[in-house]
Amino acid sequence: MCVPKKSKSEKEDLRKQKGGGDIGGIGPPAGGDSSPAPEKQSSKSTKKSKKESSMKASKGITGGKGKASVEKWVQRTLDMGVQKLVEEFRGLAKWTPDGMTVEAFQANKDKNRYQDVPCQDKGRVVLKFPGCSADYIHANYLGTATNAQRFICAQGPLENTQFAFWAMTIQEKVECIIMLCNCIEMTKIKCHQYWPAIEKEKMTFGEAPNVITVTNLGSRKMSPEDQCINVTSLKLEWADGNKTIQHFQWENWPDRGVPMTKLTACNLLSFVRGSQFPILVHCSAGIGRTGTIVALAYVQEKMQAGEDCMAMNELLKELRMQRPWSIQNEFQYLYLHRVLLAYFLEKYKDLFAGCLEGENAAKFQKWCEDYKAVTGGD
Repeated sequence: MCVPKKSKSEKEDLRKQKGGGDIGGIGPPAGGDSSPAPEKQSSKSTKKSKKESSMKASKGITGGKGKASVEKWVQRTLDMGVQKLVEEFRGLAKWTPDGMTVEAFQANKDKNRYQDVPCQDKGRVVLKFPGCSADYIHANYLGTATNAQRFICAQGPLENTQFAFWAMTIQEKVECIIMLCNCIEMTKIKCHQYWPAIEKEKMTFGEAPNVITVTNLGSRKMSPEDQCINVTSLKLEWADGNKTIQHFQWENWPDRGVPMTKLTACNLLSFVRGSQFPILVHCSAGIGRTGTIVALAYVQEKMQAGEDCMAMNELLKELRMQRPWSIQNEFQYLYLHRVLLAYFLEKYKDLFAGCLEGENAAKFQKWCEDYKAVTGGD
């Protein structure tokens, strides 16, 4: 699908987004446009881009504390094996922060998709945008090693929270939205269709003078390798301004299950990681698939900083301190490990060849076999 020609103001919006690098959190932030490149590229420029991305990624993990952190994490994961990781997760399945309060959640029941998935008061996004009926939306900030407000984790919009969702997007200067579900899954409504799905279509939210208009500027697949992710350019217009954002929808990630491994999750983070503002991530409840993709970036950024990632159960607690119930089940917990193993031991096997020496090669093979048996993934 052709991408509409961008206006001067839209191009300026996109130039403000700094992106690049081969994967979110691995390697230093790189310059360049964080939105996907146009579909038509010369093979020469594509190869050059991939080579540069590979060099940026490897530079951040080949030496010092960063590389050591990766090697320790890989060894721990292989030593534990799939079954022990499942047991580790089950021991924390219902863990929530001590002293957690959910007063705003309880006071706004009509704005919550699931009554058994509370939004904690600490770190919640407080709406200040003109026209909002209340300051509440089911969303929390989630910080990483490099940014205290790296992500916003939110539930999928309801029909009556669409304006609030777009108000939050504008208020928080969001440049990229990651949607990890379909609007309808297994005949059940998981998220309202809050954006125009057809090119040139417009949707309007709110009441005058506080109206937000969203226009579809065109869609494309994220990359030839990642056909499951649809990228739509959306122009937002409101009383005081306008901006263009990128909407990434992962269309085949099953609820409570796992997608095929590949490196789609890593590639997705690569496209959005350059944004200097919060990256808005949501699925249906905003904790399972959302927590998994955010956890991937969280671990990667800690590794980049050379921080110890050995105790993954403690890292899960760190995530849930900010967004309770992040990662809903053992399948998602295993998927997090599987993607990281694929990245380090398959894509960058030359850099981490030492991790598969001796008995570790057999451990890795068994780990992958057990993962497939438990999750049905690859």
